[in-house]
Amino acid sequence: MFEKICSFENLLRSYYLARRGNRCKEAAVKFNFYLESNLFKIRQELLDESFITSPYKHFLVTEPKLRQVSAPDFRDRVVQHALVSVIEPIFEATFISDDYACRVNKGTHYALNRVKKFLQASHSYYGKDKDIYILKCDIKKFFPSISWDVLLNIVKRKITCPKTFDLIKKIITTHRVYGQLGIQPKNTQLDFLKEVVKEEPVSVVNRRGLPIGNLTSQLFANVYLNELDQFVKHQLKEKWYGRYMDDFFIISADKEHLKTVKEQINQFVVEALKMTLHPKKSCIQKSNNGMCFVGYRIFWDHILIRGNTLLRMRKKYRKRVINFKKGKISLKELINTENSIRGHLKHANAYGLAKKMFGK
Repeated sequence: MFEKICSFENLLRSYYLARRGNRCKEAAVKFNFYLESNLFKIRQELLDESFITSPYKHFLVTEPKLRQVSAPDFRDRVVQHALVSVIEPIFEATFISDDYACRVNKGTHYALNRVKKFLQASHSYYGKDKDIYILKCDIKKFFPSISWDVLLNIVKRKITCPKTFDLIKKIITTHRVYGQLGIQPKNTQLDFLKEVVKEEPVSVVNRRGLPIGNLTSQLFANVYLNELDQFVKHQLKEKWYGRYMDDFFIISADKEHLKTVKEQINQFVVEALKMTLHPKKSCIQKSNNGMCFVGYRIFWDHILIRGNTLLRMRKKYRKRVINFKKGKISLKELINTENSIRGHLKHANAYGLAKKMFGK
């Protein structure tokens, strides 16, 4: 396994994956200038186990919500692609079908269609006059709360190659930082941003947290919560269950049953995963009001755009129109933004909304 990760062919393929969408950026250009020697250097460092991760660069993003992102060095991204390409199939075979995030042939639109099918199935099974309830839950501060020790114990069950496991352990537990946050906040945001920045995304002392910018973090997040998936599907035996990253749901006509299930899940999350459910985002609601999930409000017979998602799209489009009129962006860039929004709207019953936003 480790030889496959370190092979020159795998590293070269990983380089092309790492530079995708970033080939004109400074880091990618510098790496490409001495491409062959850089890849051989990475290969040698991996083989003699002298590879160490470079410092991360932290910056803030404001959409869809304010959070810290830790961006790895370009050479680290190459190594992560090389690692993930080999170990991902091993873990993929253990994942349930209704784990939607960061997986091939899954994603938001797959999740959207599955939720609608679940709601249709529940209404067909119980009858349209029967109230259907949805338990929606969210993990509080998911990425910063991931326990390194719990994660490494889960990984060790599947990764039996010592050198591969040591590389995974190094990526998870080695964390150094350079650079400043990438935005300058307005005075009105300053106090709020200070509070956000206080919460480090990774705590070496507490052995917790995964950097959001890492490719491996996406895979390990699914590996971590696969424990929850297996518990819900095989021990609680819930039929209509799905998860997108740390947002998950269960559909049932028995409200009291969902209350019991919520307590059982909370106990499992606390004891086995060392996390807690978000108190405000974990609730039981009627399906008549629709289910807010992956940017949509989903009903059994139709789909709407979620309110805050629509506000973000309108704000983004208005800003792009203003920039186009000022000559700051081209017509092609404006059209690309419109096509992106239309692509999101076409999965909902939003013909009138699209016509109102864009005209004919």
